[in-house]
Amino acid sequence: MKNNKPINFEELKKRVMEIKTSGVDLSTEEDLSIAVMNLLSLEEHFFFTGAKTEKSEYYDLLYETREIRKVLLARMIQRTEGESWCISKHLLATVM
Repeated sequence: MKNNKPINFEELKKRVMEIKTSGVDLSTEEDLSIAVMNLLSLEEHFFFTGAKTEKSEYYDLLYETREIRKVLLARMIQRTEGESWCISKHLLATVM
């Protein structure tokens, strides 16, 4: 939507069909999104559990989980200008 006009349903259907016939595996991208969302959730759980129990091993798990999430998110987000990386992370967390 480069011209900022809303896309109509027929245009959207046409774009989806073009993607489907181009050989792009949409389910892989969907699975990747779900994986990143679950990793974000795990990060939160490890942080709060570490704070509640005062056990450092939960922060270690948080760090490891964050590193995995960063690698997977980089596969989804190619352009990282400005705050686009962080925006994408927050949008995925919101969806979750």
